[in-house]
Amino acid sequence: MEELLGNRLVTLGIGILVLGVGAVAIKRMVAKLSESEASRGSRLVDATLKKQGALAAAKVASENDLHQRAAQLFQQAGRAADAARALRKAEKWAEAGAAFEKLEDWASAAFCHRKSGDQRALARALAKDGAFVEAAKVAEQLGALVEAADLLLKAGKKAEAAELFKRTGNQARALELAAEARLEAGDYDGAGRAYVKLEQWDHALDAFRRGNLPELASKVLQRLARYIEAAELLAQSGRPGEAAAAFEMAQQFRLAAQHWQLAGEPERAIVALERDGDKIAAARLRFARGEHDRALALLKSVSETESQYPQSLRLRADLLRERGDLKGAFQALHGLLTLPGQPEKLAQWTREAVELAIELGQGRIGKALLERVAPTLGNAPSQAAWVEALRARLAKLPDAPEEMSLVGAVGARPTGRFQLGGAVETEATQTYTEGTVAYVGGEARAVAVKSFGVEFGTDGWPKGVPVTLARRYKGLSRLGQGGNGVVFRAEDALLNRVVVLKFMIDGSMPTEVARKYFDREVRMAASLSHPNIVHIYDMGHEDDVPWYSMEYIEGQPLSAHLPSGKPVSDKLFLMSVVEQVCAALDHAHGRGMIHRDFKPDNILVSNDGTAKLLDFGLARVLDDSFGELSVLAGTPYYMAPEQIDGSPVDHRADIYALGCILYRALVGRLPFQDGNIFVAHALEPVPDPHKFVPDLDRRIVVLLNRCLAKRPDNRPANCGQIKLELHEALFGAARVDTGLI
Repeated sequence: MEELLGNRLVTLGIGILVLGVGAVAIKRMVAKLSESEASRGSRLVDATLKKQGALAAAKVASENDLHQRAAQLFQQAGRAADAARALRKAEKWAEAGAAFEKLEDWASAAFCHRKSGDQRALARALAKDGAFVEAAKVAEQLGALVEAADLLLKAGKKAEAAELFKRTGNQARALELAAEARLEAGDYDGAGRAYVKLEQWDHALDAFRRGNLPELASKVLQRLARYIEAAELLAQSGRPGEAAAAFEMAQQFRLAAQHWQLAGEPERAIVALERDGDKIAAARLRFARGEHDRALALLKSVSETESQYPQSLRLRADLLRERGDLKGAFQALHGLLTLPGQPEKLAQWTREAVELAIELGQGRIGKALLERVAPTLGNAPSQAAWVEALRARLAKLPDAPEEMSLVGAVGARPTGRFQLGGAVETEATQTYTEGTVAYVGGEARAVAVKSFGVEFGTDGWPKGVPVTLARRYKGLSRLGQGGNGVVFRAEDALLNRVVVLKFMIDGSMPTEVARKYFDREVRMAASLSHPNIVHIYDMGHEDDVPWYSMEYIEGQPLSAHLPSGKPVSDKLFLMSVVEQVCAALDHAHGRGMIHRDFKPDNILVSNDGTAKLLDFGLARVLDDSFGELSVLAGTPYYMAPEQIDGSPVDHRADIYALGCILYRALVGRLPFQDGNIFVAHALEPVPDPHKFVPDLDRRIVVLLNRCLAKRPDNRPANCGQIKLELHEALFGAARVDTGLI
């Protein structure tokens, strides 16, 4: 059995060996035949080439499967397309691809490059053939993401391209493409939010408007400071409260008041009326709500320089009488009687005042009032009747044991028109606790002569003020004094307008420096043309007293709006003022001018909310020099360290002062207000605002610290930058936050 099996294996092995030898033999035979055939074909090609030329020979080569030889001959015959096809048949893929590219047959070139494995050439050929999506896939596989994204854009695939740009780190381009894609797809919300991230506000606004998204559109409008449009849009969409806030940002306080009322916010409506300057309407609303004390306080805040002053006195008299405060009502009416230019109302006011005097038992005062007005009433029977009736009542009135004093009477002033015996005083005026100081050559001198223009002569002209000015200016009323001058309200009879007169007073600086400061102040301020800088009208020197006239603003300094010991609650008001003064300072700084005494008292806020920067008396043109005389000037609470140590000063000293103002407004106190103020500004670190206002936004704290940096280089570059950062910190919602892409 084993022997039989062995024989079979031997037989099988011999068979396999024979087959192998036979296969090799056959292969050799085939090769010899092919070689012989090729040799024969090659000889045929050569013969044809000699007799008929390259083209005929090329065709013979193709018929004999000599494709590479055919390609050479086709090329020799000028038949490039046939040559390329012959190379493809010869499977010379790289050469064929290059040949097809020359022919701009990009589809054939792509086929050959795919066969050759040349991915970069394949991507190029596909792109040339218009197969952008397929070309992009190849480019992406190669890691050429930017090229792939560009190819997808050509295919109109913006969303896919955005993803690739995102992978490259080009977030801006990715966002832009995503926005365009969403816009085309009708996703206006998503498109607008993407444009917001890009800060392409006009595109964002267009998207939100197309998508009927008024709330988002209004936020973009506010970011563009187009507050009126934002407010109107919000009002139309039924959001009166948000509309009111936007109207306030636009300084349209009366419209804001109307919309606060619609929103059911009467308190905010009243505040808006106050900011609109209509304190009378605001007081009436407060009184109607039972807020009598607040209504009266509001009326008392109306100054004599405001157009509503007579109305405020009239309403005060009515409200006080209604409350039973007859003395207060009488004093308010007495204030009305001291006002000039009210002849048509004089009789009525006098009648009411006399009736109150009778109720108070003040017969002498009542008689004096009545007899003062009686000659002016004429012979009208109606007038004579009540005069006689009051005379009869006064005659029956016994003399009071102690006559009522009019000292401190509202509105009483020495006009010479009507005055009862004794001293008559005005209400207390604001004291300058943050006054300007001037140091010349290291020696402190008096800042102002306090008696200048305080007393009035028999002719009603303030003593000290050059009388020669009386030919042009009438009705002077002392407003106060600053670092290097005294200011008056006056009527310019020549130009028929109310102005402010400022006089350089003796004693604030040596004469030669004082004149130079004053003259330069006028020149500099007059050269600045900006809606938030007080305009200069005229100037001169009379009786050795330099003076100039400037724009009169009905309102109060910013210091009057800063509550003591607590932050400003009305952030909209604060932001509005900051935006305006930043614009004014940047305007001046851009012309090489610095203020050097920037403080709340030098920012006037008019009744309509307009902020005006004034008093460039310590301003300085860069590189201007006073020679050898060293001058240190400013207000201690707001002076930058470089002003204190005598280092060169540029516009960043004003930025430091702005930082002090913002600190006071947002923290409720000055950064340095105790001890040696000069040393504190120069050396001490800025007190942490969180010690006083724990919940103060961190961004505000960072901004304050930057503004108050000891080194000018570490402060913000300009006021516009401060404005934007503060706006974002206070009203971050104005930037539409999104989480896209």
